[in-house]
Amino acid sequence: MPAAPVADNKPEAIASAAWARLRDMVAARTPADGRIDALYPGLRCYRFSRPVRYEKTQRLTPGVVVVLQGRKTAHLGGDGRSLDYGATQCLVLGAEVACLGTVVEASAEHPYLAIHLDLPPDMLVKSFVALAESGTLAEPARVTENFTAAVGQEVVEAFARLLLSADDPVDRRTLAPLTVEEIVLRLLRSEAAAAIRSAGAVTKAGARIQTAIAFMRRHLGRPLSVAEIASHVHMSPSHFAHSFREVAGVTPMRCIRDLRLEEARTLMLGEGLRPGDAAAKVGFESAAHFNRAFRRRFEATPAEYVRRVQSG
Repeated sequence: MPAAPVADNKPEAIASAAWARLRDMVAARTPADGRIDALYPGLRCYRFSRPVRYEKTQRLTPGVVVVLQGRKTAHLGGDGRSLDYGATQCLVLGAEVACLGTVVEASAEHPYLAIHLDLPPDMLVKSFVALAESGTLAEPARVTENFTAAVGQEVVEAFARLLLSADDPVDRRTLAPLTVEEIVLRLLRSEAAAAIRSAGAVTKAGARIQTAIAFMRRHLGRPLSVAEIASHVHMSPSHFAHSFREVAGVTPMRCIRDLRLEEARTLMLGEGLRPGDAAAKVGFESAAHFNRAFRRRFEATPAEYVRRVQSG
């Protein structure tokens, strides 16, 4: 009787299998070209079956893009900077930035496939503070807010678990946030930490920024100003605004807007609220303002977005 084949447990074989699994999961979730959002906030997949210039209508927040197949060039910030990255690499965005992407390697047989995760400001700050207090967040020679790097197997496996947990309502509420926190911590324990933030800034203001974001979440339904939030954490408005941007990667008002948009998205998809009702509940002063902001972030009107996600 012939011997059973022996599994290849070499590290490189295991890593290759993890990449193939995540690539196949993203391919299965993107039946057509373009952007497909998962039900978990800030998680989305991309497929392009030919080279294409892809201009995002929003300013991207801190996040990570992992390319699973194909190649892309990102033009960031409107100042001529460009970063080229392909399969087994990621683009790390350390702060809000305008982005014009060009898919340079893709075909119908081997489409460009990628997964993008926004890094939630409160989770990002919490992780930075924990690492800074433990002395494991290195102080960089200089801060470079956007860069490319190889992706470790642990991050790839965490993304696969995140995609699976995003499909289940209970797992989406309980397991998915833990997996996102794992991804954030793993990125920050790599070269990403030193490239994105100053450890000194995080140590000095991190705890107050955490408190500020928690305050924002509790009061999304009413008007909020930088002065009020700064007063809550005992900082001057100008110092608070500067520290918030330095630590969280976005401005305070951008953070409030994005928190409101994510909550409105949850209310429409999870509770069936109409766009106007969801907008009012999370503190938007007008439906028109909500519609414009929503379209910039999700590349569709609220009604179109709900139909697209529900049909998917």
